[in-house]
Amino acid sequence: MAADRARKRKTVNARPRAAVPAAAWPWGPAWIRWVEIGWAAPQVIAHRMQRMWLAGAFPGDFDRAEFRRMVDEKGEAWLEAMLSTSIEIWKLWISIASSSMQAGWIAPTPAGMSGMSEWSRASSFASAGRSAYCGAVRRWARSAPHIAFVGLGPVHRRATANARRLARFEPR
Repeated sequence: MAADRARKRKTVNARPRAAVPAAAWPWGPAWIRWVEIGWAAPQVIAHRMQRMWLAGAFPGDFDRAEFRRMVDEKGEAWLEAMLSTSIEIWKLWISIASSSMQAGWIAPTPAGMSGMSEWSRASSFASAGRSAYCGAVRRWARSAPHIAFVGLGPVHRRATANARRLARFEPR
């Protein structure tokens, strides 16, 4: 097992793989979604503002349906984003709690420490708890890009779909 770890250990001269950009920069996929939303949203706003201007004070049925859809989509996207984000956070929280409990179970018991002094026994328990805590903090920090990526999904999906759909619109 130690030989496997030694083989997997990276050296100083190892270059990052070009095929896996997310491994090199974990915020990359979430950042790409933000950029695409930032590109699509102004287009959608411009199309809808043009439709509002052309519809005037008394929009037709088609325009009223589009304006109602505009409001409904924002609420649905927000609810889906909150739901998917909270599901991912709960999954992470449960896995961290599970691994923290396992670290407590694996820690040496007082029966196995019969030859140790009282002080070394206490420091052994403290280090076992501290390592589980540090691992949880690392895991939480590493999962933030994934949670952001998942949370942006519904907004990204709707904004880009609206930009594609409204690009085909021709004013009458």
